[in-house]
Amino acid sequence: MRMPERMLPPGLVMWPAGTARKNRLCVLISDIHCTDCTVGNQTASETDWQLFFEQMEFAVGNPGDRAQAPADRRIDELLLILNGDIVDLIRTSKWAAAGVYPWQRDDPRFADIVVATMRDIVDIHAKKRPQDSEQPYSGFFYWMRESLDRLRKDGIAVTVVPIVGNHDKELQVVPAARQMFYEECLGIDALSISDAYRAWVAAQMGTSEADMYPHMPFYFADTGLRLLATHGQWRDQDNARATARWKLSHGWQPQAWKEEQYRAFSDPCFGDTVASGMLSRFIWKMASSIDRQMQGANRICNLLDEMDLYRPSVGAVVRLLHESWRMAIRTPEARGLHNEVLRCFRESLVGWISHDETWNSASLSRKFGLCVLKVLSKIKWYPLEITLMRMMAKMQEPESDIKESTLAGLPAFQPAYRMLGLRLHVEGHTHVALEADMQFQQPREGRNNYTYINLGAWRDAIVQKRNRGYRRRGVGRALFIFDLARQTPHVPDDAYRFYARDMTSWGDRMDSW
Repeated sequence: MRMPERMLPPGLVMWPAGTARKNRLCVLISDIHCTDCTVGNQTASETDWQLFFEQMEFAVGNPGDRAQAPADRRIDELLLILNGDIVDLIRTSKWAAAGVYPWQRDDPRFADIVVATMRDIVDIHAKKRPQDSEQPYSGFFYWMRESLDRLRKDGIAVTVVPIVGNHDKELQVVPAARQMFYEECLGIDALSISDAYRAWVAAQMGTSEADMYPHMPFYFADTGLRLLATHGQWRDQDNARATARWKLSHGWQPQAWKEEQYRAFSDPCFGDTVASGMLSRFIWKMASSIDRQMQGANRICNLLDEMDLYRPSVGAVVRLLHESWRMAIRTPEARGLHNEVLRCFRESLVGWISHDETWNSASLSRKFGLCVLKVLSKIKWYPLEITLMRMMAKMQEPESDIKESTLAGLPAFQPAYRMLGLRLHVEGHTHVALEADMQFQQPREGRNNYTYINLGAWRDAIVQKRNRGYRRRGVGRALFIFDLARQTPHVPDDAYRFYARDMTSWGDRMDSW
């Protein structure tokens, strides 16, 4: 049931679930990062996506613990929440090739680059695999639409909710790209978007209901599902921009964000300068300048193809510098290759530091680090350079755990939100799958169980082996939440449950070199 706005915390807008008692399944995935593959392909393989959507369809047909679901357990509605960074408009060579970057939004080429990147994403991730094509392919959106169409034919109401992340925020400011995302990726045209959905987005984001294709919402909150889901960039100093009304230390402030139409998360940020101004530029520059006849060039090219699979991303630069140095030590003929790697790295580093936006978007602590980096980068001494990159990678390491004090500050666990019946806080962003349980003294009614889940990412990743070396693997996590409202009067203890399904895959395709 929809609550009156006066009863809600400031700025919070609940999902318009309606008043009818329905059995619902909510499935959440995050951080797929469908790119144009010009600086690497992050997303999972086609077979991984086929398997995931088969599992989703199975969950729709089998919501309980019986092989044949009785009538009161059958799912009426599926909510598929794509929890941010579903497409990636930052990690592309198109920015460096044009000499225009994501923060240069006044440049007339900005929108054209976003649309061109989106077009390539559609070709790679939203269409059926072409015959005899050598281009990268994942088919995520294609297999998603195929699965959802089957469910609709079976009478299941289906809603896709695309939450905005920090790598797809350009969709908020380029309407043509947003239209392409809705139509060609999600398979949603303007006429099929309900008035209720439009009103929900406009009320949350402070935008207009008249927008042909609504902005992507920042969060999803629903009391029946006991859920608040958001991408997670709001607590990351590198991917949230301070504004006139808000800065990171203010924490979760949807009312202040709404008054500025969530500019803190649609404006360019420091993370953009690192991802496109340094890393993507380095990959593009190295790939376009390397002589493939040089000793060791094939291995360096393979490393370049996978540089987008490291977390933190700077770790890929560390490995590339180290491997080219080792080649030069072992084989004198490879010294020229190492020198070329160093040249491209130094040019990219200096170029990144020289951008005004790098400094303007940096936090105070980052600015101090930039000052040190600017001075030391002039020395051009390899041992110092790789030490600096290792330090930078250490600074950018995502959290491997979450502190109790941080958990208590998450919106779903704040007192006013707990009083609404929210019990489950879900995010992504860090690419590290986590979970934690909490309890609070208030409210006392019902079971005192609160859960935090980080969805990690669904993509290929490069990880270090236990003793030495690296290996590529596929990783993924999906969250399934069952709200069997029609069953509540009969078997209330079985009416609500959720589980996370983790996937890890290995194979010769990933071990191809």
